[in-house]
Amino acid sequence: EDDKMALRATSRLILAGAVLLAAAWNAPARADSALTMNVVMPRASSFFIGVYKPWADAVERESNGRIKINIPAASLAPLPRQWEMVTSGVADVALTPNQYIRERVKLPFLAELPFLAPNGVAASVAIWRTQVKYFAKANEYKDVKLLALWVNGGNNLQTIKRPVTKMDDFKGLKVWVATPNMVQALGNFGATPVTGAAANSMFDYMSGGIVDGAVTGKGSLISFQLARYTKYITYFPGQFGYNAETFFMNKRKYDSLSPEDKAVIDKVSYETLSRMAGQGFVDQDNLADPLIKENGIQTNVANPEFMAELKKRVTFMKDDWFKDAKSRGIDAQAAYDYFAQQAQQVAAEMAK
Repeated sequence: EDDKMALRATSRLILAGAVLLAAAWNAPARADSALTMNVVMPRASSFFIGVYKPWADAVERESNGRIKINIPAASLAPLPRQWEMVTSGVADVALTPNQYIRERVKLPFLAELPFLAPNGVAASVAIWRTQVKYFAKANEYKDVKLLALWVNGGNNLQTIKRPVTKMDDFKGLKVWVATPNMVQALGNFGATPVTGAAANSMFDYMSGGIVDGAVTGKGSLISFQLARYTKYITYFPGQFGYNAETFFMNKRKYDSLSPEDKAVIDKVSYETLSRMAGQGFVDQDNLADPLIKENGIQTNVANPEFMAELKKRVTFMKDDWFKDAKSRGIDAQAAYDYFAQQAQQVAAEMAK
């Protein structure tokens, strides 16, 4: 009798093992929870402090360490090739300034229009909401998994030779700029625009006296060590435009994640990340305020007369964006109005 009971017990164990083995064999394999995030910007930059690191920390925290974010010691591709690096699977997650995907992605450039959004956080949240409400149907990000859109803290004008407080002050100045729109704008103002291959070139150009100034955010005083060279800063109500940025992921990698891992990525991305990134840049910009005092940098705010002249000479940016939006089948006026309204709303909420 004991032998029979032992045999039955053994049979049950074998059967249970077979059932478990079959279940494991037929169950979908759990996705690899290690993600490679490429970092192409300096560790002291607003990009790392305000975007890369907070997102990586949030993913690991929300997943209770289940998802590991691996950061290579050196960038896996140059700054202009972040899109191709991710779509080819060399890295899973990256960010790119939108200037490098200008031919693929046109609609988020709405956020770069100067004097429209009160601050970088408002512009970042507003452009994400506008992407969801108006732009998604154009499918510009079909090749990747879009995780966030945001802008830097807002551009001002940092100069070496003299302050710029009226239109005539632009004459004879060579000014570093990051985007084609700013190239045209500075030309319209009477300055000579100079553009570099990457933001890092700002330091080389400013420190070497190749340019007389740069269109950039306050954070560059820290990120790109401009505080020693900048003598004057001109601020503009509504900001002197912004630089649009995209944070994204390999689409196949995202699709391969387990539902619980996708839920973590979703929770810490989208509007949450767009707001966080925008705030990160504003916070980093504000950290530069002591440097402005320590280095005796003179600051000025553009007066209404100066602003009126500037606005006349940047209308081409809005006109060009309207053309691009219409070419994508988007109601340009509705999207423009919605973006402006959302930016004002977010700014008002922040002020409470």
